[in-house]
Amino acid sequence: MGKGYVSEFMSGGRIVAHGKIADLTNGFRLSNGAPFSVYVRPKFGVSAVDTVINAKCYQDDVFSEAPVPFNDWSPMAIVELAPDTELLKSNDVYWGSGQEVEGGV
Repeated sequence: MGKGYVSEFMSGGRIVAHGKIADLTNGFRLSNGAPFSVYVRPKFGVSAVDTVINAKCYQDDVFSEAPVPFNDWSPMAIVELAPDTELLKSNDVYWGSGQEVEGGV
């Protein structure tokens, strides 16, 4: 099977492509528009269990605030993160997708 082939088993909630988001100055989306999930890892100790991001989900027309857990993959099907200058100062943020991502991010 070719590298781009994703079986039904693999796409059933499995992350098959991932990366680290290094800059949110202009927001973030995958080059092919595929939905993705995020994993937010605090850089410093926190007592909170989640944070709020400004995201557009698969069936949304506009960005809106959404809570995401720390140290776990969010079940949200995000297609785009809004520009943000604060989130990456105190967190590492990773993206993961159940679809092939052609052409990078």
